[in-house]
Amino acid sequence: MPKIVLRGKHVINLGGWIVENVANLPYRDYIVGNPFDEPVKIEAPIYSIEDINALKKLGLIVEPLLPHENLVEKINKIKSLIK
Repeated sequence: MPKIVLRGKHVINLGGWIVENVANLPYRDYIVGNPFDEPVKIEAPIYSIEDINALKKLGLIVEPLLPHENLVEKINKIKSLIK
């Protein structure tokens, strides 16, 4: 499976990496933050909740984006948690 690198202390939006026609996820978008100083390789694209759980097991901050939430505000919230 392909991997992407999430640099240390950075946040990404997985919306473009979720395969919606295959994934059985409760949310269409997730925000992932790397609280570590070193980069972390993560598997992409995301196909299932097991893939999301694997990110959590790596120690990454994983937050779903709820329909009423603002993407930029959520990214900034995660950024504030990792600094």
